[in-house]
Amino acid sequence: MKTRFLFLFFFLAATAGFAQQKENCRDIVYLTDGSVFRGKISSYQQDGELVMVSWSGGTMRLASINVKKIEQKCGDENPTLRSLAQRPYTFRETGWYHATRGSILWRSNGMGFGLQHSSGMKFNRLIGAGIGVGIENLTVSEDDVSTYPMFLEARGYLSPKNIAPFYTLGIGWAFAGTENYNIEGEKESWKGGWMGQTQIGYRIGNHFTVHLGLRLQKKTRTWTNWWDTQGVDRILQKRFEIGLGILL
Repeated sequence: MKTRFLFLFFFLAATAGFAQQKENCRDIVYLTDGSVFRGKISSYQQDGELVMVSWSGGTMRLASINVKKIEQKCGDENPTLRSLAQRPYTFRETGWYHATRGSILWRSNGMGFGLQHSSGMKFNRLIGAGIGVGIENLTVSEDDVSTYPMFLEARGYLSPKNIAPFYTLGIGWAFAGTENYNIEGEKESWKGGWMGQTQIGYRIGNHFTVHLGLRLQKKTRTWTNWWDTQGVDRILQKRFEIGLGILL
């Protein structure tokens, strides 16, 4: 009787340990395009689709023809401690987006700053469209004035990964209606003009971005000196930019 009891005890302990091990297992699916997904496979039909539940609880459906290989790893590894590149891909590729970014605007003999926000719709991972506004001073150290751009924007993300390259293109108009006096005592009247910009960079996770870009801004300056002589300067400001952003 005692022998039977011990046998039953060890059998139940082994079964519980095996179940616990299976509970800590994760499935890793490698696709032919290089993407990697991690979670629990709930169903898989070789000529149909693979259904997987991610660590965050989301359900993914993948065409079986795109599956290169499947692995299973077991252990006590906490998924929150895995590197960002290895975590399950959960970026929402369609729907509304809101993007805020700050930039340093640079040229060889001066530096400026800018802050922009845009909102729009992601039609798919590669194409989205929205509108944006901002406030900028393209050369703080000179007798420059702030501009207030309003623009149309296109954006997209080039790969289905947690760290993915992205692009934005923007075109619009910036307002700069103000008067001031420069360091030489000349009265200046400013008007804004068309603007254009392009940014390329990386989305890091679901909510952060870093980028480089090129910014073009047209301005018109009308000046009057001490002798009431007037002149008009038509300026096309060109700036490189580097910035950080938040994506919602």
